[in-house]
Amino acid sequence: MTVAARRIDTGVWSQSQFLTWAEAQPEGARFEFDGVRPVAMAPSTVGHNRVGRNIREAIRPRLPGGTPCDTYGPQDAIETVGGALREPDAFIACSSPHRDAVAVPAPIVVFEVVSPGRDNRRRDEEDKVDEYESVPSILRYVIVESESRSFRVFRREPGERAWQRDPPNTIGPIQLPEFGIDLALDEVYAGIAFD
Repeated sequence: MTVAARRIDTGVWSQSQFLTWAEAQPEGARFEFDGVRPVAMAPSTVGHNRVGRNIREAIRPRLPGGTPCDTYGPQDAIETVGGALREPDAFIACSSPHRDAVAVPAPIVVFEVVSPGRDNRRRDEEDKVDEYESVPSILRYVIVESESRSFRVFRREPGERAWQRDPPNTIGPIQLPEFGIDLALDEVYAGIAFD
């Protein structure tokens, strides 16, 4: 099936203008809002989606009971700088968003799974690093590879503004001390064979 390309106004958009426009797009079309204009999201690979799902499923039962803490993604948004709306592959928040909310408030840990492609990598490793750093509640940003067993962590303590950047890690675990959780790479990459 061929879908005709839709022209996107190149001027600066407001978040409300983006949301109105996004509601009118064909079902299945996904866009993030970078605070200026829509950014099309290409369909993810099966491996990419499995990694994101594995992360969410491994974390959810380990979150503290009796709290509003939960895992979200991949179609739940986080509001960043300038009203930008990003949809990470997985994230943890301990807020209670209203069912009509567009974005989940106060995310604490964010995961992006890197898809193949230079633009995807640039967005996750450059643009989103800065955007997520602008959200004071985010204490940990984890970039997880989808084509190899590797991840990179950007972290800070509460009240700190700048990230501490850890080198790439191929051994693990992915440590989430904010919740007392360690994710083994075998959990993250369960069901994925690397050739």
